[in-house]
Amino acid sequence: MSTAGRRVNKFAALLFLPVSLLAVSGCTSEKTGTPTTTAATSSRPVTSTPAEGIFGDLKACDLLEPVTSAKGFGPAAPEDYQSDNGCRANKPRYGTATTYLVEDAGISDLKPDGGQVTETTVAGKKAVEVSGGGGKGNCLIGISVTEKSRATVSVTLSSGTNEQSCADAKDIAEQIAPKLPQGG
Repeated sequence: MSTAGRRVNKFAALLFLPVSLLAVSGCTSEKTGTPTTTAATSSRPVTSTPAEGIFGDLKACDLLEPVTSAKGFGPAAPEDYQSDNGCRANKPRYGTATTYLVEDAGISDLKPDGGQVTETTVAGKKAVEVSGGGGKGNCLIGISVTEKSRATVSVTLSSGTNEQSCADAKDIAEQIAPKLPQGG
């Protein structure tokens, strides 16, 4: 073989060696991690794993939508102001209603923002009412689920009084509270 041919073979071998080492070092028959199944690969029915936290797979919109749609509100939509499990519904010329499920803060963690805080109960659960915390025509009801988790219902009126918004928020909260998990 000529000198030029040997150089090409050495060059090709040098290029091939790193690629083959990468291929060999990246592939093993040992698998780590937790095996999972999907509907496509399993003949058994797939069941979802239980969701973590006190609220499990409960969604704020599943609680708010039936109550507000019966009161003439538009469709409820997810939002994430207080937690990643919130929902808002709007009603023209009335205002908005929101519900949040908050895993990591109890009712004692609510800040009044200049509003008046009053202890109350909602459907037999410990609660607080924050009247006027967001300004005139605003009320928030915090319902205790556990010491460190809560559900909130807030009503903000386009025009109206704090008393009216609190009455409306409490009405919504009374319908939502029985569907909340029992605190631990």
